[in-house]
Amino acid sequence: MTLSNVIASRRPYRRLLLAAALAAAPGGAHAQLANVNPSAVSPPPPPFTAIPAQTPGPGSITVRLDARINSYFNVGSDSGRNATVVTPNGANGQPNTKLANYAFGSYARLFPAFDGIAGNGLKYGAFLEIRQDQGAPPGGGVNGSISASNRSRAALFYRRQFAYVGADQYGTLRYGATDQATGLLLTGTFENFNDGGWNGDKPSYFTNGTTLTWPFPGQAILGVTEKIVYLSPQYQGFDFGLSFEPNTGVMNGGPGNCPYNYTSPSPVGVNGPLNQGNGTGCDAASATATGDAARRRNMVDGALRWRGVLGPVGIAATVGGMVGGRVLDNSTPAAATQFTNLSVFDTGLVFTYGGLALGGHITTGQANGSFNLKQSGQRNSFAWLAGGSYAFGPFIIGASYFDYASAGVKGALSDPTVGNRREQGISAGGTYTFAPGMNVFLSYLYGTRAQGGFDFLSGAVSSAGARVVTHNNVLAQGIQIGTQFRW
Repeated sequence: MTLSNVIASRRPYRRLLLAAALAAAPGGAHAQLANVNPSAVSPPPPPFTAIPAQTPGPGSITVRLDARINSYFNVGSDSGRNATVVTPNGANGQPNTKLANYAFGSYARLFPAFDGIAGNGLKYGAFLEIRQDQGAPPGGGVNGSISASNRSRAALFYRRQFAYVGADQYGTLRYGATDQATGLLLTGTFENFNDGGWNGDKPSYFTNGTTLTWPFPGQAILGVTEKIVYLSPQYQGFDFGLSFEPNTGVMNGGPGNCPYNYTSPSPVGVNGPLNQGNGTGCDAASATATGDAARRRNMVDGALRWRGVLGPVGIAATVGGMVGGRVLDNSTPAAATQFTNLSVFDTGLVFTYGGLALGGHITTGQANGSFNLKQSGQRNSFAWLAGGSYAFGPFIIGASYFDYASAGVKGALSDPTVGNRREQGISAGGTYTFAPGMNVFLSYLYGTRAQGGFDFLSGAVSSAGARVVTHNNVLAQGIQIGTQFRW
């Protein structure tokens, strides 16, 4: 099997071993666009299939400008939409504002790319993902938006950008802001029957404190950092991937995004020191006395995948994980809060029979939240998911359930009973492929979050003599009906 076919088998609806890949590919709002040469790009949000493009011949290149537009109608409720809720930042919030339970939404993305084949068979190319920014509050500064560079609604920014070189017999090397190995070989998270479920578009409709954490490797927080990735050819059903991320820097980071030392009034709209939630916000730091010790560094990520058949049953399985160090604390005396190195085990399994797919995924280890470092002494995280889908004709339907136990939020002076967060989510829905380039989907989500001593809506944490008992449990649920046009 050629390299292109090996990696292409991760694309949704490619009938690998009686559709073994049907539930294997990551998707949702953070996935990239697929195309005819998937050596260059990641899979699209399942089950939306790419329109075929011409494969370049030796000594030529194919240039593409792909795009997609998602439009949808949301109906739902969550614990943060009540008029009696005090929003984060206390007096700076809107304690008497009630949010409507319905809304329209839409977004567009562009995917410029090119693929080439040299006369000696070397394959090469490059890929860009261009997204729309969102509106940000006045005075939010450069950190008030997704792109971290602009406060204007609908401004465009690069989300991913990478180049690749490879050959069928040797594998592919990609480098830049791209997904890591465990994300590219992800299996069994069942994001294939709507727009991605809890890793899709619908969660952005819920208020911040009620949105569940997606605890599996196919997510943007891991896929937008600068790294180098190797993807092997397939042999006897096996292939593997390895990646290395030196720090949490993203594209256009300059000298490690350091230092962030601007104060108001320059640049305009920035109030106080510029940071990104980890002290100085310096990606290149290896040791610090200013609070950057919660940042991971030198992360190595790997995954091994096997795909095969046992009679009429197709099997796709992955096993892998990630390990990494941290920015060391060199303050004197040492800070009261210390963090552990990153260490995560990850595995997934899918069985298929005809259009039916059943399976699940497990991610566990020394991490907290979306692959953040956990504090020393906190519990390890454990997440599991079980799901199924069924494809027939132009339809695919499915459902999944995941359960995520983690350390959650715990301040240095908080009540010793604070922590042990649990998040549970259900996703169900289906997609109808109306015509080439047009899909109609229905998504239903239900999720709960619980943690003692922590207010999910205000962010308040219990401390000595001040027990927080409000909003320790929150709920979100809703339905989304939408269309996706892609070309």
